Amino acid sequence: MAPTSNLLLKIRGYLPSFNPALKKIAAYILANPHEVKLMRVKDLASRCGVSEATVIRFVHALGLTGFQEMKIVLAEITSENPPEKEFVYNDVTSGDSIDSIIKTILLNLNTTIQDTNALIRISDVKKAIEALRLAGKIDIYAAGSSYVSGEHARIRLYRIGKRCITYCDPSQQSVSASLLTKQDVAIGISNSGSTNATVRALGQAKESGATTICITNHELSPLTKFADIKLFTSTQNSAFFQQSMVSWVAQMLIIDIIYAGLAVKDFDSAVRRIQKSAASLLNQHLI
Repeated sequence: MAPTSNLLLKIRGYLPSFNPALKKIAAYILANPHEVKLMRVKDLASRCGVSEATVIRFVHALGLTGFQEMKIVLAEITSENPPEKEFVYNDVTSGDSIDSIIKTILLNLNTTIQDTNALIRISDVKKAIEALRLAGKIDIYAAGSSYVSGEHARIRLYRIGKRCITYCDPSQQSVSASLLTKQDVAIGISNSGSTNATVRALGQAKESGATTICITNHELSPLTKFADIKLFTSTQNSAFFQQSMVSWVAQMLIIDIIYAGLAVKDFDSAVRRIQKSAASLLNQHLI
């Protein structure tokens, strides 16, 4: 995963954690990467209404050595993606036709999958798979729309024989986390990375000695502070879809990759368990 192809995704992921001044710079760069690559420090500072020192602080927050390095990276990105090929997240608006709505949603979903794929670190995925393979018990903490992804993870994992429970109630999350041991794994799922109950539960699980994994959209979010293994999605907020399906799709992509990687570790056993569990459901169908 080349850093040049992910700088804009990194800025987007950091944006919620930035202070107001840094947010102005981030938003301007995301909207105008072709312009920024040609600017001087004082030009960008003037456009954003901040000091030159603030621009330099922003650059350093991204892990870059200086403004010139950021311009070089932006030049590489924009040469690969000319303006007409760049995607700007679209939202459903008043008066949209059904055809337009379909295209907008499909484009947003496709972009989310591609952007999330660009953020996947193979080494972290392997660590997550190995931790789950060795886990005596797996507890999943999620709330709100992320609970859908938590249940998806539970259903995936228990079908291949992993002891797994999903918790959304804050009190039950706390009890669960307090009883985990170093043989166990806790997974915290939160698109914002700042859902209080999920953050608190993952922190308690870490204190209990469990291996902790987070799936979140924001690299600098509170949830990451308590995660031994960090897995990131890349989604953008939608004004129209407050509980946007794109966050579920991104989270489920990560979950399915881990599930498949875990299954192939012991392929024959996984297949037998899946077939056995499928057979147990046959009498649930009317036909």
